[in-house]
Amino acid sequence: MNLQIPLLTRHFTKIARQGVRPAILRAFSTANDQAQELLNGNANSVVQVGSDSVEISWPAIQPTDANMPHTSAYSHLWLRDNCPCPQCLHPSNRQKLHSSADIPLNISPENAILRDDGIEITWDKPLRHHHDSDKHRSFYPLSFLSKYSSPTARQTFRYNNMKYITWDRDLMHAENKFIHYDEYNTEEGLYKTLKQLFDYGIVFLDNVPTEDCKVTQVAERIGNIRESFYGRDFDVKSVAKSTNIAYTSLYLGFHMDLLYFEAPPGLQLLHSLQNTVTGGSSIFVDSFQAVEIMRKSHPEDYQALCEIPVTFHYVNDGHHMYYRRPTIVKDHNQEGGSWGMHVNYAPPFQGPLDIDDPKEAKRFYKAFQTFADIVEDEKLRFELTLKPGQLVIFANRRVLHGRTEFDPTSGDRHLKGTYLDMDVFKDKLRVLSEKHRE
Repeated sequence: MNLQIPLLTRHFTKIARQGVRPAILRAFSTANDQAQELLNGNANSVVQVGSDSVEISWPAIQPTDANMPHTSAYSHLWLRDNCPCPQCLHPSNRQKLHSSADIPLNISPENAILRDDGIEITWDKPLRHHHDSDKHRSFYPLSFLSKYSSPTARQTFRYNNMKYITWDRDLMHAENKFIHYDEYNTEEGLYKTLKQLFDYGIVFLDNVPTEDCKVTQVAERIGNIRESFYGRDFDVKSVAKSTNIAYTSLYLGFHMDLLYFEAPPGLQLLHSLQNTVTGGSSIFVDSFQAVEIMRKSHPEDYQALCEIPVTFHYVNDGHHMYYRRPTIVKDHNQEGGSWGMHVNYAPPFQGPLDIDDPKEAKRFYKAFQTFADIVEDEKLRFELTLKPGQLVIFANRRVLHGRTEFDPTSGDRHLKGTYLDMDVFKDKLRVLSEKHRE
């Protein structure tokens, strides 16, 4: 390695002026590029500037920390694109003021200085289509860089490292604890509710006033209502000539709602206002538990349901809704997914399958029967009668729900429902996790 003393002296002097106390400062060159290594004695981190990236060797902070010892490479392009200064990122709305297409492909640092709390980089050329006379200087706090230092760090920052809990009937009976409406209306209670909703895909509230508007008020504590052609909210009760099987007194098998939409709602809320009928219990199954059983016991059928799309449609009452999706979807490439998987299961709302190959049709029907048999296993079913004032929130793409048949002449049964998108749930959970997660 050929040390260049003038370069070494120049950078050491510049860092000394900034008040940084480096333990070691080294500079070296190769035939094609110059690189610099700077070690800050306080942060105990090593930074190396190469031809196309800046590398940081992160120290161990805690044994379980997301930033446990590892080296991260930050592309020059990525760094310039994500400069957090007010010229590049609006200070109040936090939105970028340039496009990723504006970054010159051959941009590189003219120099880089490691401070106690971050890295300062002066870039060798302006953005494309920008004619700045001064060379741009960016400062990247170590706290910012650490959030993007590895897949684990990114998942921790976005709270995507939380692990859900699959459940069956016995576990749900043991773990299900109603959250009081008054507690829900505190910030800590809302976090507790959302955390339980993430863990199990379902949570119950008690002592919710039996007022027509309460289901939407409960939902709006989480985020904006998701409207559908049923409106902002809907009434679930037996009516004559109903346009949906849910509005009858018949047995309503396990299903998920609105799978014929391109983007079905993420959460459903149901609030019991009246329930004096004989029958009419609410039933729930954790589809993730059913999927896990199927994956282990029937891997070929599991694979079929991951691959073969099912037709969902609603052709009625002036609507023609249609969408195809596999029964089991693994979100391998979506870090923002809440559970890393979702299920699409709604037999009452399936349309004729778009399958032309008879062998492929048989493959699907065999696999679907296997899954249905698992779903209907009594050991997985959690059943309860929602009393007036009780409210359930559940993940529409995870928890299957249904209802036992009831006698409409024996009393009144009236539930009020509404929907939320998954994005508002994830948004609120991340914000509250930052404050309350241990």
